[in-house]
Amino acid sequence: MAHVLPCLARHAGKITVNALTLFWGGIALFGIGFLHTQEKIGQIDARCFHFLYKFLNETFKVALFQRLWFLGRTPLTLACLAILTFCDWERGLVAWGVYGLAASLERGIKFLVKRPRPFASFPENVTLLQPQRPSDFSFPSGDSLRVWFLALVIPSFWEFSWPVYALSAGIALTVTLGRVAMGVHYPLDTISGTGLGILGAGLMIFVWQVGGLL
Repeated sequence: MAHVLPCLARHAGKITVNALTLFWGGIALFGIGFLHTQEKIGQIDARCFHFLYKFLNETFKVALFQRLWFLGRTPLTLACLAILTFCDWERGLVAWGVYGLAASLERGIKFLVKRPRPFASFPENVTLLQPQRPSDFSFPSGDSLRVWFLALVIPSFWEFSWPVYALSAGIALTVTLGRVAMGVHYPLDTISGTGLGILGAGLMIFVWQVGGLL
């Protein structure tokens, strides 16, 4: 059955991603997000949030970010991983394992840091514009983790060319900015979540390459 699926598209326009570059770059971004725990940097992060929140909502229609909201959600991520596993069970299982580790780390940090959401901290100035009200803490951004993980995993799985990576990254960046525009995350939340997603993708691609699966 797998031979009649679009999985075969991975043989067109093959590309090798530098997994270690993604790994270390992801660690750097992930770590940068923790700077918000320093009082002065946390204040700067809050000011940056207010600027971006206003700028993004005045420059773009919030409906754009609301329509793309689902791209960072858990159900879509799980569905994509299921499709990858159906196409290639070995690489799919690696992807499941790495995503599970990254998601567990994200959830653990949320409950350790317990950073309030922007719309909860500044109810007089910030309106929750996300279609669904989040019930967990703000740092790091799980949606940024998921959308950047998929943005790198999917093109790598099918070994697409650079334009596909560029398009995928552009969509992920838009989704990430949308979390600020909708009032649910500070900039450093999204930077750390993005780093965790890139770190996870780099680790996964590294395992694929070392295991001869890519």
